[in-house]
Amino acid sequence: MVPRHNPIIGRFDDGSGFGRLSVLVGALLVALFWLGLGIDPVIERQFSASGVVPSAEIGRSGNMLLATILVLGMGAMVVLLVQAVYWQRRTAARLKLREAELTEQRDRLRRYVADLERIADVAAHDLQEPLRRMVAYSQLLATHDAAGCDDEVRDYVGHVVDGARRMRALVSGLRDFVSVDSIPRTGEVCSAWVAMGIARQRLAEVLAAAGATLVVDPLPEVEADQASLIEIFVQLLDNAVRYRAASRRPVIHVSVVRDGDMARIKVCDNGMGIDSARMVRMFEIFYRPHSGDEGVAPGIGTGLAVVRRLVERLGGQVWVESEGGEGSSFGFSLRLGARLPDRREEMTAA
Repeated sequence: MVPRHNPIIGRFDDGSGFGRLSVLVGALLVALFWLGLGIDPVIERQFSASGVVPSAEIGRSGNMLLATILVLGMGAMVVLLVQAVYWQRRTAARLKLREAELTEQRDRLRRYVADLERIADVAAHDLQEPLRRMVAYSQLLATHDAAGCDDEVRDYVGHVVDGARRMRALVSGLRDFVSVDSIPRTGEVCSAWVAMGIARQRLAEVLAAAGATLVVDPLPEVEADQASLIEIFVQLLDNAVRYRAASRRPVIHVSVVRDGDMARIKVCDNGMGIDSARMVRMFEIFYRPHSGDEGVAPGIGTGLAVVRRLVERLGGQVWVESEGGEGSSFGFSLRLGARLPDRREEMTAA
């Protein structure tokens, strides 16, 4: 424990270096009187010429005064130096105690993260197997006695299959969200242009089914691992296609602007848009702003949360801009790794 002794001078220490300043002031006073400013010879001669006080008595009085001031000044310096040593030791003790507390909290946080990762592993394997069996046997039941099942029974089986599939997607999304922190930061530099191309290939069928037009500006190299950057683009593109407007063909524009040593990448769409009251929660896990809207493919609410965790792990930030019915712009920033390439491509999913 840190000692609670509170010395007199310590009561005047406001934490801004008062003790150290006092030591310097005391040393300066001793130096000044040591140089003879305590007794001025000119004043001594004036007293001697006027015959008021004998010169010898003035000299003895001045020497005694000078000696007294020197002793007091040196004593004050010793006291202040002791105080400075005490303050330094007290600060060191507090820092050591604080460091021990931070170490304990860091270890506890690591244990919590490890527990979450174990839960995610269990969810990925042990929980998904029963769900897989539910889907399989429900489909077998529907096909085995298709002639004897009426519409109501088939509807029940369909609800079971949809619920099991949704539960599998929810478990998988939760696993992806928890496992982000376990990905080590390698400090590598990769091309955002290449990562976008791979993400487009993964979503080729989704883009083609929606008739989406994807326009990509020249993208730079950024400080990120390729797997994380691909996942960021996949989630943002899938989000833009999923929440497209029914009255117009979806157009997605990926652009970038330079802000110092950071690249600010935006994925803009002309989809449904988001109300201003909902935007503050867009990157929360399991939040679905369009869950009750008709004609919208249901999501599980983990995609944007995974994007936020991936970007923050890479040292960047995320944001969203939108107006209801006018489309949305989801952006993220990453540190630049090189200059922008001189190329542009329009990628259209037929």
